[in-house]
Amino acid sequence: MNKLLIKSLLAGSAGLILLLFVTGARTAGDNPHVISRQTAQTGCSDCHNTIPEMKGDAILHSQNLPVDQASFSKDGVAMCSSCHNPNQGHKVGLNIDFPVPADLPLNEDNDITCLTCHYTHGKLDSDRPQASFSFMDRLMNAERLKKSFLLRRNNSDGELCLTCHNVNQGSSK
Repeated sequence: MNKLLIKSLLAGSAGLILLLFVTGARTAGDNPHVISRQTAQTGCSDCHNTIPEMKGDAILHSQNLPVDQASFSKDGVAMCSSCHNPNQGHKVGLNIDFPVPADLPLNEDNDITCLTCHYTHGKLDSDRPQASFSFMDRLMNAERLKKSFLLRRNNSDGELCLTCHNVNQGSSK
């Protein structure tokens, strides 16, 4: 089989899997992560106990806002896994016994949730890579490089991961 054909099939398959993971059961026009005054607020109660007040006309960005667990109708794992497959990312529910920065919130039991590394609302694209990427990503999945993945911190060189995973200690946390 031709190498170019194999690369195309692999790239297409990877793109389809990523698309299914990111969109979940929702359509692009019904993305709960992109919220503004012009967005229908009908799905807010899927995650929030009360509909948050919009304070401007631009897209709501929750990256630097504190996480108020009590404002959510579900915990930080159940809420996200109602649309996203929880087995396709970092392991959650791990209890952390070391201090983490305040911008990487744990739940009330000191467990990692999806909200530890990801915020919930904002733009889904970036002007620079946010997540780690490889040479193959540059060749076959360049569009992925501009996705924000709603990360609380830049992780293009592993900065976010290295907050908890100290490579100098010889064991992972």
